[in-house]
Amino acid sequence: MSQRTILVIQKPESAETFSHRSIWISDVHLGTKHAQVTALLDFLRVNECQHLYIVGDLIDGWELKHKWFWREEYNLLIQKLLRKSRKQTRITYITGNHDEFVEEFLGLRFGNVTLARQAIHTGVDGRRYLVIHGHQCDGVAHFNQLFDRLGSRIYQRLLDVNIYLNRIRRRLGFGRWSLAAYLKQQAKRAVKHVSNYEEALAQMARMQKLDGVICGHIHRAEIKPVNGVQYLNCGDWVESCTALAEDFEGNIRLIHFNENHVLHSGRGTGTPDASDGGEGDGGSSRPPNRGRSRRREPETVIAELFPILHARAGGNRAHD
Repeated sequence: MSQRTILVIQKPESAETFSHRSIWISDVHLGTKHAQVTALLDFLRVNECQHLYIVGDLIDGWELKHKWFWREEYNLLIQKLLRKSRKQTRITYITGNHDEFVEEFLGLRFGNVTLARQAIHTGVDGRRYLVIHGHQCDGVAHFNQLFDRLGSRIYQRLLDVNIYLNRIRRRLGFGRWSLAAYLKQQAKRAVKHVSNYEEALAQMARMQKLDGVICGHIHRAEIKPVNGVQYLNCGDWVESCTALAEDFEGNIRLIHFNENHVLHSGRGTGTPDASDGGEGDGGSSRPPNRGRSRRREPETVIAELFPILHARAGGNRAHD
């Protein structure tokens, strides 16, 4: 039975809280100025789940090594995730290519947080999905990392240009538009690359006798059948602000979070969340630090944000 494709549009100004069995997010790219962290904090405020999957590239180690950039709201997001894990939300952090430095801690389980290269998710209806970032099936990323990093730099510059284009569009009364997404859709070679990527991941899931694959990496959210296997991509939190969510009947839906309202709502990232039981997001008494702090290595950031990793040698290994 094929998975129903349902697009859900959520607006953060609603006081309603949504409950899900599982949620998948990917490609937040903390460490870049284009990470839509305010939108993601709002999304996590109104969406609760039993199991949260972070499907790679939560932190952009490539950009941090090139130029240090770390905002206060990035810390707020990590704090939010850790609070959710303390409130019985299981978190599985799948590593990607931009946060490959996290693989030093693979297999560790601390509290309700597990680090892994890939995982198998079993839905309520019994269907089983491979959960993987997806760069393993990207020929460019797999065989030529230097070229992949060059592409990442070009992508960041396109996002820079996109900021100014959207300022002009807002003044003219138009909505947000993505130059990078437009160019990827228009380039035949890029379209073919995406098609090959989807087919390779579907083949990986089929070889493991699974019903589907849930991934990220290419910043293109989608749910569709590919060669007899269900292909689900949770998109990104740089451009599209999308996620996948499983209900308590096993249906997986694509959520498009209306980030335009979030970015102009005037609600700061430090506003306390009702879902946090009064804890808030921390640091609400001070404005976010939008500048760069002293340069640190990404590995240091991980160790500071997840202090229990310092005890990794004696930590509990995740069970299969």
